[in-house]
Amino acid sequence: MIKTCRHVALLLTISAPLSAEDLHNNVFPPASPAANRTLQSTPLVDSSATVVSDPSDMQIELPPIDASVLKAAEQQATSVAPQQIQIKPGINELMPIAVGHLNRLVTPFDNPVVTTTSQATTSTKGKIVYVATADETPVTLYITPGDNQDIALSLTLIPKRIPAREIHLSLDKDSYKVLTQLQQQAKTASSAKAADQEQEYISHLKKTFRDLGLQKTPAGFSLRDPSHGESIRCLQNQVQIKTGQVLEGQDMLILVGIVRNTGSAAIEFDERSCATTQAEVLAVAAWPKVVLGANESTELYVVVRRQAEQASTLRPSLLTRSVP
Repeated sequence: MIKTCRHVALLLTISAPLSAEDLHNNVFPPASPAANRTLQSTPLVDSSATVVSDPSDMQIELPPIDASVLKAAEQQATSVAPQQIQIKPGINELMPIAVGHLNRLVTPFDNPVVTTTSQATTSTKGKIVYVATADETPVTLYITPGDNQDIALSLTLIPKRIPAREIHLSLDKDSYKVLTQLQQQAKTASSAKAADQEQEYISHLKKTFRDLGLQKTPAGFSLRDPSHGESIRCLQNQVQIKTGQVLEGQDMLILVGIVRNTGSAAIEFDERSCATTQAEVLAVAAWPKVVLGANESTELYVVVRRQAEQASTLRPSLLTRSVP
């Protein structure tokens, strides 16, 4: 009993002066500077790792790369693919182009017309609009389908130091419907205009032949004798043709001749036989009759397209002769 009490008293005596702070400090004592230097200078070595003394002993095999992969990578790095842009009419679209190079805009219009006040050079070929600019000033332009102003693409091109661009412009479904209607109307109007021009041309030829039949010189023509090589040739048997007059107009010549039936029986003169001899024959007419009896004659008018070099005449210079 006496021994037990001594042990308890000894424990109380030892633990009494220790506070909570002293206990904490005793459990985690601060390390000395020398110890810190020792820890910092001591490297950590993984015992499971293998130490390689010579880098040449490391042998790494890389998998082979197919040549087509390298070629595709080079093409992607050196080529610029065309850009697809959907544009809504009435909304200005900004897009970069190359400065100092020719840029190509593929439009949805059959006959695009470019309107701009920029100094950039523009030209059209079919559906394509080519744009080139020499400086970095933005280029604003409008592209319309022909002369129709109901639909227009508004573009602001930003020149940059990049390769030449090809940009494909497209429209939304509603705009495409409007464009289709406009282009169909334009084609119909163009066909009607061409038909009117053809009818007007035929009417003009008929009036010219009527004046010739009435022994008049048509307006815009001058009468002269035929030169060498200006003669009427027709592929029909039993007829004789003599060319006697030439009426010279701005873009056409009218050869006037006499057709005589050299046979013993009546024949019908075929005007088409004169049109097949020359590619430049525009019209043929016989007056006053087409059916010719034996030894009968009639006048023949053949309209020939005038060559471009023949349409211009030389003007004598005043310097070659004395002026009063």
